[in-house]
Amino acid sequence: MKRAVKGLDHVVVMVDGIDAAEAAYRKLGFQVQPRGFHRKLGTANHLMIFDKDYFEILGIVEDSPFNAERREWLQDGGGLANVALATDSADLAFDAFKAVGLQPDAPLSFDRAVEVAGRMEHARFRTVRIPKTHMPVVGFFVCEHLTPEFVYRSEWARHPNGARGILGVTVIAEQPAKWIVELEKYFGAGSVTRDGEGLVVDTGTQPIRYLTRQGYAQRYPGVTPVRPGDHPALLSVRVDSLAACEALLTTNGVKVSKPDAGRLIVPPSEAAHLTVEFRER
Repeated sequence: MKRAVKGLDHVVVMVDGIDAAEAAYRKLGFQVQPRGFHRKLGTANHLMIFDKDYFEILGIVEDSPFNAERREWLQDGGGLANVALATDSADLAFDAFKAVGLQPDAPLSFDRAVEVAGRMEHARFRTVRIPKTHMPVVGFFVCEHLTPEFVYRSEWARHPNGARGILGVTVIAEQPAKWIVELEKYFGAGSVTRDGEGLVVDTGTQPIRYLTRQGYAQRYPGVTPVRPGDHPALLSVRVDSLAACEALLTTNGVKVSKPDAGRLIVPPSEAAHLTVEFRER
């Protein structure tokens, strides 16, 4: 059975200065893919590919109508901006989102050149964006991969820090419960559960957690969020060995904190305004 939303596909980290951000993520021990350009969108990116998902750092290289909202968002700093949702069909997602009142934009097709095994290919995508009026703090959109073989390559998923995949996203929201109705438009009835004052969203794969600012401070002591208001704040990444990851970060001179034996926290100052949490599970 085809599904409009079948989990998390990738996350987008907006950066103001893509060269510095690329260097920062190499220092964190990621294998950073060569720069790609979205000519139609006026943006450039670098990807960190995992087994079944990935995240990208995205910068503006040319002002265009397609990146106006991103430019506006960057004025208050960069950081985690969007969560792209996996789908079996952009058209199916468009119809499903329209039916529940999310007012989706029509599917948008674009591509970017990528070198695969010494040949230049074009990775092609179709996305469905949702206007800000239906944005539950996180900017969700759907991404259909027309050429997944040019994105998910096993040789690109080998990272010096041992990273294997995304474990989840954490969002700061002063009133998490106010977003339940909107979130269930994306992920279905019963997909959101309360966890104390916060929420846990079942996307179909990795969870998205909503915490109050106080709850965030308790879970991530000593980490100052990059924005004063509600915003997506943290990306959790799974690694094979936390000890090996810690050793590499220490060798590379990366500032980290260790609130308990199972987590390493990299502050926003080290990761282009994104807080990164490394865990084994």
